[in-house]
Amino acid sequence: MLLFGDGALTPPLVKGELQRQRVTSEMKHLRAAFDRLVERERASRSEVADAARALESELTQRATLQAAAARAEGAPLVTPVEAAKVLGMSSSSVYRAIRNGTLEAATPVGVPVRVSSAEVLRLLAERRSG
Repeated sequence: MLLFGDGALTPPLVKGELQRQRVTSEMKHLRAAFDRLVERERASRSEVADAARALESELTQRATLQAAAARAEGAPLVTPVEAAKVLGMSSSSVYRAIRNGTLEAATPVGVPVRVSSAEVLRLLAERRSG
């Protein structure tokens, strides 16, 4: 029987071979699952980054349009820093004047504090006359 074989196509397993095969199979399964998770995470991150860039672009466009609309409606709006340069004072003094009500400011939607150039000229005239 040894010369002709016992009819089995595969050789018999040695002691511990079955356990090694199970561990190897489980490791392959875990590695495949891990690779799928990593790929899903990469795709998710790129989708989030693309969505954030699109949102940032849209917000920038809206702010630009709103600032242009505010300028077109009336007197041009300037930043507190620009107003401070014209008035010859620090930007913190301009913000203080806005808080005190000495200088009127506008806050268009999506745009930081802006001061009307007419308001800056009015305050400048008051400072020169007073």
